[in-house]
Amino acid sequence: MSSSNVTNIDSLEDLHRAILQFTDEVRQIAEDIKANTHRTEEAFSHGYPAYWKRQISLAEQRLDEAKDQLAAKTSSPRPQDTPAATEERKRVRDAQARLRCCQEKHQRARQWSLKISRDCDQLLSPLSEILDQCDSVLPPAASELRKLINHLRAYADQKTEN
Repeated sequence: MSSSNVTNIDSLEDLHRAILQFTDEVRQIAEDIKANTHRTEEAFSHGYPAYWKRQISLAEQRLDEAKDQLAAKTSSPRPQDTPAATEERKRVRDAQARLRCCQEKHQRARQWSLKISRDCDQLLSPLSEILDQCDSVLPPAASELRKLINHLRAYADQKTEN
């Protein structure tokens, strides 16, 4: 019968605990990254475009109001009685500028939405592989190590009895 010189089973126990702890930590980190990725994609795909769409609506309302105020101020039966309406014209220009700004931001938000969505998809694929390793590879490896440790302990106990 051949003999074995197993002297430190406790180091294998430490390795077993480290594998289990590593698996838990990696799984938690991967889940956090996954959740943050989904939140980011949601914000860029829905939140920001919806925000700028609402802002466009508000800007259009303000522009309509400014135009109505300008029309009310400048409508006069006689052209020589028409007031200057400088302030109303400035409000119309400002409202037009705000509307253009909101439309540009909405367009940029839609463009970023596509880019962020692609980038998030590229991140989630390898992340799924990492989670799969945490669920299907590391636990069986730790279980197999546990069995080997138990066998070594039984062997060491048997050796000390003789």
